[in-house]
Amino acid sequence: MIKIAFVKFGGMCIGGTEKYLQTIASHLPKDQFEVDFFYCDAAPYIGSDFKHLDTDASRVEYTKSHGVNLIKFNVGFKDVTKPTHDWVDTNFWDVFNEDDYDVIQTGRSGHPEYPFTMINNTPIVDSVHLSGMAEDKHNVFKTILVSEQQRKKWIAVGGNPSKGITIPVPVEIPKYNNESYRDEFGWKDKFVFGMHQRDDNHIFSPMPLEAYDEIESDDTAFLILGGSVNHRKQERDLGLKNVRFLDTASDVELIHKFLNTLDVYAHGRSDGEQCSSSIIEGLSHGLPMISHSAASMGQVEQIGDAGEVVESYKEYADVMKRMIDDSEYYDQCVSNSNSRYNKIYNVESIINRFIEIYKEVVNE
Repeated sequence: MIKIAFVKFGGMCIGGTEKYLQTIASHLPKDQFEVDFFYCDAAPYIGSDFKHLDTDASRVEYTKSHGVNLIKFNVGFKDVTKPTHDWVDTNFWDVFNEDDYDVIQTGRSGHPEYPFTMINNTPIVDSVHLSGMAEDKHNVFKTILVSEQQRKKWIAVGGNPSKGITIPVPVEIPKYNNESYRDEFGWKDKFVFGMHQRDDNHIFSPMPLEAYDEIESDDTAFLILGGSVNHRKQERDLGLKNVRFLDTASDVELIHKFLNTLDVYAHGRSDGEQCSSSIIEGLSHGLPMISHSAASMGQVEQIGDAGEVVESYKEYADVMKRMIDDSEYYDQCVSNSNSRYNKIYNVESIINRFIEIYKEVVNE
C-alpha cells in the first residue's frame, strides 16, 4: 500500500483547487493507496480582508464516501504579511508527521509556502494553480501544471523543466439523462448557443453576445447559466430577443440539463483560461466550441480541433454562422469534441496519470 497525504488549508470547501484535490484523493484505488486528507476550516487572514471559502458538508461527505480518511486540524489565522503565508495558532504538527507517508500531494500557488517549507524529507507532488511563481524545492518530485501555457510561464519564472508536467484538471462527469430546457423555453427547433460562467464582472467578456447580435434570428437562441450583471445589461442594451439566463447552480443535474440544451458551447472570458472545468463539461457532451483570445490561452489547448478560437467578435460571428450553415463542419466538430474528451479529459485517464507518478515516487 502506498500511503499518501493530501494537505490543504480550507481543503473541504467547494473551491476549484480544493475540489481538484478532493477528486484525485477520492478516485485513487483504495486497494493500492491509503489516503489521508488533512484540512482545516477557513480562518481570517492577517494582512488581507480576503475570505477563503469555508468547509462544505457535501464535500466532506463526498470524500468520506470514497474511502478517504479525513484529518481535521485547526488554524487561528493565515498570515499573508509573511512571504510563506504562515499559519498562526495551528495544531497541524500535532496531527501530521511527514515520516508516516510515502508521498505528499499539495495544491498551491507556486511560491515557497507554509507548511511545505517545513516538509523537507518526504517526496512532494506539487500541483500549482497560478503561473507567476515557482520554486525548485529539493524534495519536490514532480510539479503538476494544468496547461502547457501555464507550464511555460512557470518555467520562465524559475520552475525546473525536468520536474514540471502538464495534466488537465480532473472533472467528474456523472451519468446524466437527456432532459433539456428546449421544450420548457419553446426552443425545440432553434439552434442554441450558450455558456456557463460564475457571477463575476471581473471575468466578463462582451464578445460572445456581440457576436450573437450579428447572427440572431427567429431560429437561434443563446442560453447563459450564471453569468454576471454585465451580461444581463449587454443583453438589454443590444435588444437581443432570444437570450435567457439561468441562475448559477452547483447541482450537476441542472448543469447537464443546461448542456443538453446547447448545440454549441460559446465561451468567452476576459482573462482567458488555464484549464476550464466548464469547457471540459462541454466536451463531455460532444459540443463544438467557440472562444476568443485573451491573456491566458489555455482554452486553445482544450478546444483544439473541436472548434475555433478567434480574435474579434466579427470572426466569432462568422464561426457561429458556419456552425449553423455547414452541417459537415459542425458534425466534424462534434466528433472531435467527443474524441478530445475521451482521450484527454475523462477523469479516469487523468487519475491514472497521477497513479503512475505516485508509483514512480515509491520506486525511485
